[in-house]
Amino acid sequence: MKHSPSPEFVAGALAHGLSEAEVARQWGRLQTDSEQTKPESPCILGSGIRRLEAGELTEFARKGQGLNPNRAVRFVPASGAASRMFKAVVGRDPSALEQLNLRWDLFPFRQAAEAAAPCETEEQRWSAVVEVLDLPSLPKGALDFHVEDGGVRTAFDAQLIEWAQSLSQKGARIHFTLPVLGFEEHLQGIVKMARSMGLVADASVQNPSTDTLAIGADHRPFLLENGAPLFRPGGHGSLIHNLSEIGKSSPGALVSIKNIDNVRPTSALGDVLPWRRALLGLADRLDHDRILALNALEVGEVQLAMAWLKNGPLHPMDRPPSDPESLREALDRPLLVAGMVRYEGEPGGGPFWVRDDQGKLRAQVVESAEMNMADPSTRDCVARATHFNPVDLVCAIHDASGQPYHLPEFIDARRDFVVSKSHRGRPLRALEHPGLWNGAMGRWNSVFVEVHSATFAPVKTVFDLLRPAHRA
Repeated sequence: MKHSPSPEFVAGALAHGLSEAEVARQWGRLQTDSEQTKPESPCILGSGIRRLEAGELTEFARKGQGLNPNRAVRFVPASGAASRMFKAVVGRDPSALEQLNLRWDLFPFRQAAEAAAPCETEEQRWSAVVEVLDLPSLPKGALDFHVEDGGVRTAFDAQLIEWAQSLSQKGARIHFTLPVLGFEEHLQGIVKMARSMGLVADASVQNPSTDTLAIGADHRPFLLENGAPLFRPGGHGSLIHNLSEIGKSSPGALVSIKNIDNVRPTSALGDVLPWRRALLGLADRLDHDRILALNALEVGEVQLAMAWLKNGPLHPMDRPPSDPESLREALDRPLLVAGMVRYEGEPGGGPFWVRDDQGKLRAQVVESAEMNMADPSTRDCVARATHFNPVDLVCAIHDASGQPYHLPEFIDARRDFVVSKSHRGRPLRALEHPGLWNGAMGRWNSVFVEVHSATFAPVKTVFDLLRPAHRA
C-alpha cells in the first residue's frame, strides 16, 4: 500500500536541506520500481572508443604534462570508509581469517598493528586490525596501501605523489572529498604533505542536502529509534555538486577524477603517468577545438562544429546537424574524456551507447546494477562489451566564455537507483542519485579512450593489497 509523507516528515526533510520538490520526487520514486537503463550497443574500438597510436600517446602525454598548473585540478572522491574492504574479516569469514593469518607479513598495515597490540595469534591479529586500530572505520584514503622506500604510504599519499609528478610545473590543485568525522585531522596531514610536494590541497564533504529518503517494508518513512526520519548519503552522484564548486573556484581548469583506491606504488608510475597525462592532453585539445567551433558558429560557420562532433562524441552511424542553432546546442555542454581498459572480469560499469532522457544517443558509462540482466537483448549487449570503466576521467566543465556550467542541468535524472538496504537489521528501501560518472553526466559529450591495464589497480577488499600491482 502506498502512503503519503506526513507534514512532520516533510518538515524534517526540509530542515535537513532537501527542497519540497525533491522530497516529493524522491518519495514518488521510492514507491515504484527502479527504471532500468537499456543500452543499445556496447562502445567498442571504432564505435565510441578511440585507440591512441604510439605517436599520439607521446604527443598528448607531452601536452598534458606541460599544462599550466592552473589548467588542471585532480578531484578524488574519498569520503567512503574502509568498512567494505574489511567486511569478510570483520564477519570472521573462515577463508578471510585464514588469508589474514597466512599472509600477515605481506599486509602494509602489519607494522602499525604490531606496534599497537600483540599479533602472535590469529585472534590477536584480528583484534589488532578490527578493534585496536579499528581500520574498517578509517577513511579508505587513510589506510596503509604500499610498503616502499623503507616506509609505508597511504592511499592519500599515493594520490599526492602521482598528481605531483603528473605536471611539469608545481602549484597544481588537488581536491578530496572527505567524511565529516575526522575531517580536520586528515585534512591537516594532507595539506602539509601536499605543500611539501608543490601542490595545493583542499577538501569538501558531501552536502547533507544531497542525502536521500528511505522507507520501511510498510512503505512508510523509515524512522530511527528516536523517531526521527533516516536520511542516507545519496551515493557518489551527490558529488556532482562538489564538482560544480570546483568549476567555480578553478576558472577554466580541466578536472581529472580518479577513485581514491586506484593507485600504484611510486615504482609503477612510469607505466601509469603517460596515460594519465595523455587523457589531460587530449581533453585540452578537444576542449580548445570545441571553443573554436562554438566561436565560429557566432558568425555562421558550421564546418568546425560538424567536424568536432563527427570526430568526437557522435555515434559513427549518426550525422551531425547542419544548422548553427542545433550545432550550438550539441556542443555547448560539459565534456568528458574517459579512459577505458580491456574487460577482464572486474565488477562495475562499462561504456555503452545509451539514449538519454531527451532521446539523444550518447556514449555513457552504465553500471551493471542499472540494467535488467533478465532481458535477453540487454544480456546480449553486455556479452559483446569489450571494455570496462576504471574511473580515469578528465572533465571540461566551462563554456566558451570561461563560465562554469551548472552541472545539475545535465543530469539524466531517470538513472537514480532504488536499492534494498538495512539499518541495524531492519530492511529498508533507499534512493541513490545517478552516479557521478553515470547518469550525473548523462547529457554530457563523452569521448572514451582505450588505456593500458597498468593504470587500473582497484582495492575493493583488503586482500587486493596483496596483488602484484600494489607491491613495490
